Amino acid sequence: MASVTYVFVAAGFAFAGGFVGRSKGSSFWVWFLISGVVPVIGLLTACVYPHETEVPLRRCPGCGRSRRIYDAICTICGTELEYPDDDEIIEPTPTLRVPARL
Repeated sequence: MASVTYVFVAAGFAFAGGFVGRSKGSSFWVWFLISGVVPVIGLLTACVYPHETEVPLRRCPGCGRSRRIYDAICTICGTELEYPDDDEIIEPTPTLRVPARL
């Protein structure tokens, strides 16, 4: 009986973590799995995870497109990206949105 209860509790946390992660611009399924495997910690992590639209950006020197600051390779042109200087960092705005991956 205890294992059935655990499955229902884990499923509830999995759906909650998935919806929280999706509302922050991340993948529903990634947060669903994390919150289902580690129920309480996964949901808390999804809650404190930053919104994808709040991550600073920088311009790719190869194609000029906006990339997240932590990207190592541009997914458009394949240019290897070094960590930018402080003057190259762009604060995110609604016009410079980068779609979420996964």
